[in-house]
Amino acid sequence: FRVSLAAAGLAVGAIFVGILPQQTQAEVVLLRSGARLEGEVLNPTRSKDDLVEVVPVEGLKLTLAPAQVKGVLVETKVEKDYKEAVARLPDTLEKHLEMAQWCLDAGLTQERKYHLTQVLKHDPNHEMARAILGYVKVGSSWMTQDEAMHRQGYVLKGGAYRLQQEIEIMERAHQWELDVKAWRKNVKMWFGWLAGKGRGADKALENLRGIKDEAAAPALAEAVADPRLPRELRLLCLDVLTQFPPNNYAATLIKIGSGDADPEMSDKCLDLLREQRSQQALLTFIKGLKAKDNKIVNRSAQCLQRLGDPAATVPLMDALITTHKFIIQPSQPGGMAAGFPAGGGSSDGGGGMGGFSMGGKPQVISRDLKNDKVLSALTSLHQGVNWQYDEKAWKAWYVDSQTSPDVNLRRGE
Repeated sequence: FRVSLAAAGLAVGAIFVGILPQQTQAEVVLLRSGARLEGEVLNPTRSKDDLVEVVPVEGLKLTLAPAQVKGVLVETKVEKDYKEAVARLPDTLEKHLEMAQWCLDAGLTQERKYHLTQVLKHDPNHEMARAILGYVKVGSSWMTQDEAMHRQGYVLKGGAYRLQQEIEIMERAHQWELDVKAWRKNVKMWFGWLAGKGRGADKALENLRGIKDEAAAPALAEAVADPRLPRELRLLCLDVLTQFPPNNYAATLIKIGSGDADPEMSDKCLDLLREQRSQQALLTFIKGLKAKDNKIVNRSAQCLQRLGDPAATVPLMDALITTHKFIIQPSQPGGMAAGFPAGGGSSDGGGGMGGFSMGGKPQVISRDLKNDKVLSALTSLHQGVNWQYDEKAWKAWYVDSQTSPDVNLRRGE
């Protein structure tokens, strides 16, 4: 017979059905009132606005309005068999072990853990149950992994066990990232104000000059390195930036000093690096003396000259004459062959490589180039000394100049 429960004030809820394929199913209808109806739902493919037809017992058919139903759970035959088995399960260690194995085979993970927990009530030192449940033995005590790690000072954070100090470092790093992001947003906004006139622009300048938070350094460094910005604004940001420790912006000064569209910006950055006695800049420019591109070699020498650090002396001597590869492109008969740097390098500025070719494949040749900027840097570092491009003479002089009168490091030559 047909019964409607609409008058009972049963509540509304979302209807949801979870289906395990190829298994006999039973449904549990959850009512908004908190009641549960176990039975067969006759229209499982209904839409969300359709009535829910359920047979809780044979011979009784209930029709529920969608507003009365909170949801529909699907109970598989495995789950139903488990309930029936548990209802008559003796409370013994052996039976709980058997049921834990049955749950493992049936894929009932949480139920398996429950029965293993019951095993421990009968035998607290049951090693297999302890191990499956994630316990470890520390001394004479059983502990969960969390408890054991906590005893050693570790805390579970981000899916891994970490020391409290490491967590604090991670949290500070995360907060730093948030602060840096916020400062980038603020600086960009103030640059927008500067594009206008009046109070907005004045306030933007005031805000920029008043920056004291080190987390603003990345945003300021990016502005200093941006050649699209006016020189005055870049210099302003550079002035604010230099109140922070140099490690916040040394790489930016080196990049601009190595070559910027605005020579004044390059000079300013190199002067700051010199004032700071930047070892990072010194090592970067020394490395540049070994570049495949001859232009980089000479520009690095100019930067080293600006730094004025005598520690660059020997590397500069080694770079007085450097060898570079060039690609000679074949020309038409009677034409001049053109020379191009191999590997993306640059020529020494002396024009084409010269020479004639009667066609054929491109050729790669090596050429020794005298680097006038390297020589200039050496003579600047050591006033009154000039051995031109004679590397051996330079090094012999350098050894003599660094050796005390009573020690001859070249004895026996």
